[in-house]
Amino acid sequence: MPRWPCELCGAPAGRPGLCEGCHADMPWIASACRLCARPLRASGTCGRCLRHGAPWLRAIAPLAWSFPVDALISRFKYGGALHYGALLGRLLATHCRDRRPDGIVPVPLHRSRLAERGFNQALELARPAASLLRVPILYDACSRRIATPPQAGLAARQRYRNLQGAFHASPCVQGRSLAIIDDVLTTGSTAKALTMQLLGAGAAAVEVWAVARGGTTQGGVNV
Repeated sequence: MPRWPCELCGAPAGRPGLCEGCHADMPWIASACRLCARPLRASGTCGRCLRHGAPWLRAIAPLAWSFPVDALISRFKYGGALHYGALLGRLLATHCRDRRPDGIVPVPLHRSRLAERGFNQALELARPAASLLRVPILYDACSRRIATPPQAGLAARQRYRNLQGAFHASPCVQGRSLAIIDDVLTTGSTAKALTMQLLGAGAAAVEVWAVARGGTTQGGVNV
């Protein structure tokens, strides 16, 4: 049987990616709110989402933003370690196996940010996910027209204001069910702005898929 080295510890693994031990030690979120993906003690909808709702149909983020996920995403996103993006994209896909959207929409980067980074991290996550799920990537579904300032440290309301008019959706999304893919879901401001554009362009439904959920603890309790 072929053996591959685990991408975290180097021990033999039965398939490309992680060995059984490292896979089990990842900060998996056992149960979460179906709309915002925040950890809950039992699956369902959290009180905040019951009060305010969400424009998307469902949110999936299987991992908490803690070690080693935070380190993997940082090395992938800012250090150009694209093999970690492929790994994280496969892990995300395993938790979306029962979902069959008509297309996957990676959160777009503005051309200036793309030139600076050299790649779109959301697209690199989408490639292995789309391959495993056999769902097409809709490369032209949406573009980013405004180079928004960094969102870190801003409240959700300010983040959403920064994103007003940032995205433009193509008519090709009309009548399609879509899954937005990104690396981290934190306040949901980017997902909300993009979802509203896709729905406004005629998309039938939108889901939000992210590798990790920010604002969580590894114990699986809302913060």
